[in-house]
Amino acid sequence: MTKSYVEVKNKRVLLIGGAGFIGHNLALELRALGAEVTVADGFHVNSLLNLATEPDESQDMFIYQDFLYERINLLRTSGVNLVILDAANRYEVGKLLSQGFDVVYLLAAVSHASRSNLRPVLAIENGLMPFTNVVTELSTHSNTRLVYMSSSTVYGHFTKDAVDENDSCKPYGIYALLKHVSEQILEETALYSELNFSVVRPSALYGERCISRRVSQIFLENAFAGRDLIFMGDENEKLDFTYIRDLVQGLILCGFHPRAQSEIFNITFGDAQPVLRLCDILKDFFPNIDVQVKERNQATPIRGTLLNDKARELIGFSPEWSLERGYRNYINWYVNRSKQQKMIFNSISQFNE
Repeated sequence: MTKSYVEVKNKRVLLIGGAGFIGHNLALELRALGAEVTVADGFHVNSLLNLATEPDESQDMFIYQDFLYERINLLRTSGVNLVILDAANRYEVGKLLSQGFDVVYLLAAVSHASRSNLRPVLAIENGLMPFTNVVTELSTHSNTRLVYMSSSTVYGHFTKDAVDENDSCKPYGIYALLKHVSEQILEETALYSELNFSVVRPSALYGERCISRRVSQIFLENAFAGRDLIFMGDENEKLDFTYIRDLVQGLILCGFHPRAQSEIFNITFGDAQPVLRLCDILKDFFPNIDVQVKERNQATPIRGTLLNDKARELIGFSPEWSLERGYRNYINWYVNRSKQQKMIFNSISQFNE
């Protein structure tokens, strides 16, 4: 359980887009800490619905379907209230928010840089439109904290090894652009309204029940399948890998800590590691895997460390899961699951996300 530096018990919390990878983990932790949690989701992205309808989601459908069913079962068992919501519908959003919440987490988005670039209209419908509806409603509710999920991609290509929140942003791609514009809208709106917000910039997330196909997941699944691990990038390229449990800790602090208001935080482990370090760790479990490095062909910028000093000093953020520890924990989750059921993985494309 997360170390609770803030009072969460009996607080009313809403997660819009909360049935996804980040959202369901956050909801479960909030419930464990005693909050009253509602998850509202349209199930359009990384869900059972689009697994069944999107051609590019057909690979490994049955394995990911099990992951998604487990998410829902865990939420139900823990006592999370589940609501179907079209967050692009202003009326539906307003009706839900009128019930009154202490904290609202806005997680709704197409959380893939590559897919957002290929389908920008989908990215706008699932990201910018819900954002506009929520901000419009909460601009007159100073007692409700809005936590907005941004991205490390807002910095664009890093020009140095590490960045902090004072560094300039040069968004790379439609996904990053939408995130950065939303950050700016929040800051400007708060100047002229009662909007109470906090922004989180995560990086290279990984953890249980993720189906987003980030590089950490794809390497692991290809290792399970006995295939070569293909890395499309520079062999020295680094990412600030962040385990989901550390992100959840930061999200809770940003939602409830009084000093988080009107602030933007890097919520990461804060120590970028070579992407190919994943392969070294995997070889401890799958010693016969081979790695191929190919020319970079990515929808994401070249990044490095996102310094988290601000979050540490201002709100007490204290990440605990290094890549060495967290990735092994993640791998063991797959290994233990494979002992209970057969897991067959198809060939999957890999992006540095």
